[in-house]
Amino acid sequence: MIGAKKSWIRSVCIAIDQLGNAIAGGNPGATISARCGYFTRVKETSFRRYWRILEWMINFAFLPIDGPDHCYRCYLWDHTEKHEEGSDFMRALLGMIVIWFCVPLCLFTWLYVFIFPSARWRKEKG
Repeated sequence: MIGAKKSWIRSVCIAIDQLGNAIAGGNPGATISARCGYFTRVKETSFRRYWRILEWMINFAFLPIDGPDHCYRCYLWDHTEKHEEGSDFMRALLGMIVIWFCVPLCLFTWLYVFIFPSARWRKEKG
C-alpha cells in the first residue's frame, strides 16, 4: 500500500509540474525540470544564464531527496519530448512559477530529510 501511495503522489507531482510547464508556454508533455535541463545543457540559446538560474533553483530544491543534476536527469529521462523556450512573457511567467514553488519546496525537502534521514538521497554503488 505504501508503494502505491508513493506512486500516486509522484504521478500527481509530475502532472502538476507538466501543468506549470504548459501554463508557461512549454510542451504540456514535458516537465519544467526537463525544459530547464534541455536549455541549460543541450540547446544553444541566448538565454542560457536565465535557464542556469532556474536549473540551480530547482536542483537545490530537489538535492536532498533526488541528488545532484535533477533537471538534466529529468531531460534524459524524457529526452523524446519537444522543448519550447517560449516568449519573453512566458519565460518571465515560468520564472515566477519556479520561484513560487521552489522556495517552499526547498524548505519542505530539506526539513523532511532532517526529520527523516532515511529519505535522504544516497549515491548508488556500482
